[in-house]
Amino acid sequence: MVNSKIKKIGVIGAIFVTLTIIFVCSYQVYQNVETVHNYFSPKITSVMAIEKETDEWNSVFWDKTIINDANSAGNALMRVKDEKGNVVIDEFQVSPGNSKQLSGLNKDQQYYFEIKAPKGQFIINAI
Repeated sequence: MVNSKIKKIGVIGAIFVTLTIIFVCSYQVYQNVETVHNYFSPKITSVMAIEKETDEWNSVFWDKTIINDANSAGNALMRVKDEKGNVVIDEFQVSPGNSKQLSGLNKDQQYYFEIKAPKGQFIINAI
């Protein structure tokens, strides 16, 4: 009776240790293997230094959430185009330190963000 309880505790302990090792190894692969990390948590950062005031659009990148970093020079006016150059999401403004969730974008399709902003440095993240 006592011997079977010890075996049962040993089996449960072995399962717990095995699952812990698998979890820790999987997490390390996720954190340290760029291909795996980018597949599950894609993030693109673009730093733009706009040197003169202009009404022209500058292309950036794609994804579902856009963040204007708090260290950016000011508000950024943005829009989204597909690969063919058609406007998918019309102009929207993102102020420094804020984000804009973009719905309706297909993950399997490439999109281009265009930015129009005043003179200064802008750090834009897409996640």
